[in-house]
Amino acid sequence: MKLQAVSNRKLYIQIADQIRDQIAAGAVEAGQQLPSERELALSLGVSRPTVREALIALEVAGLVEVRVGVGAFVRQRESSTNALPELSSSPLEITSVRRLLEPEAAALASQTITPEGKIRLEETLSRMRHETATGRWLVESDRMLHMTLADACGNAVLRELLDGLWKARGDELDTRFHQHLIETGTVREHILIDHEAIVAAVVGGDSEGARSAMAQHLDFVADAMLEAWE
Repeated sequence: MKLQAVSNRKLYIQIADQIRDQIAAGAVEAGQQLPSERELALSLGVSRPTVREALIALEVAGLVEVRVGVGAFVRQRESSTNALPELSSSPLEITSVRRLLEPEAAALASQTITPEGKIRLEETLSRMRHETATGRWLVESDRMLHMTLADACGNAVLRELLDGLWKARGDELDTRFHQHLIETGTVREHILIDHEAIVAAVVGGDSEGARSAMAQHLDFVADAMLEAWE
């Protein structure tokens, strides 16, 4: 019997591997732009967001430079290895799971959060306002706000699940993905407005409002991740 090995590698890694092989073969030279997301997606028979994950994996490996609004450009190779981030989770999959869990965590937190938790939320939100006004966005402030809600939800299992998702967001692939996402000022401003609404509902004890505000926030983030960057 002649059987082929079954690959359980993530789809975006398989795509990144193919593009890396093409770069190594000289199909695209250093400084040249890769085909557009749309062209790559059509050629590979996958979605554009999956292609985007592959391009960012290549960027993490030092093979390409992603310029939001323009495209991906091949970099001069500095190493013969250029290891891809095989162990990183898919940013799109992380966000999908967050959409399932975090609205309920926010609703629960609105009923059980302590005065100290409310103070932490307000302080974090104040810091985020300053960061947005100065054109910065620190993931630690974002994590602090969301994990304050997770800490306050009163469900230890849910809290641990959300902590695991945020640890996965610490992977370089996810970090780079979100860095590109917030390069547009309007995205940063929209996210701040979303957080304002979430905190207001939680502090006000409005469970349905908190659930809805968090769901709308994560829907916006998911949609922004799916939009074309070129």
